[in-house]
Amino acid sequence: MPAAAAIRYFRGTIMSGPRTSKRFQILVCDGPSCGVTFESELLKALLVREVDADADLKARVHVVDYNCFGRCSESPNVFVRELAPGDDPRAEPDPNALSSQRGFYPGMDEPRCRRVLAEHCGEGRPVAEWVDDY
Repeated sequence: MPAAAAIRYFRGTIMSGPRTSKRFQILVCDGPSCGVTFESELLKALLVREVDADADLKARVHVVDYNCFGRCSESPNVFVRELAPGDDPRAEPDPNALSSQRGFYPGMDEPRCRRVLAEHCGEGRPVAEWVDDY
């Protein structure tokens, strides 16, 4: 009889796959709609707390403000971007760099942020039912 797969959790979210070693930058929209209307700074604070509480994510994931994604009707929005070697994780990227990756998450809230951290940043696989092209 095969051994049962271990169930791992990240802050209450089930993780099914192995952890990735990829580095990520999470861009949190800070534009007028996301920032003022939808208080995206609260989501940023949550993401920072969750990343800081996990030593592995803290070493690989950086949360930064992003001026505006231009998709205000879907607020609040975040983008998870895989960092290439040499990328500055604290710098806001050129908008053209975002179109080459699938990491745009519209309409985020706390439970969604936790799942994106667990699956996209923790396991390296985007959350298929929420991720969108930018």
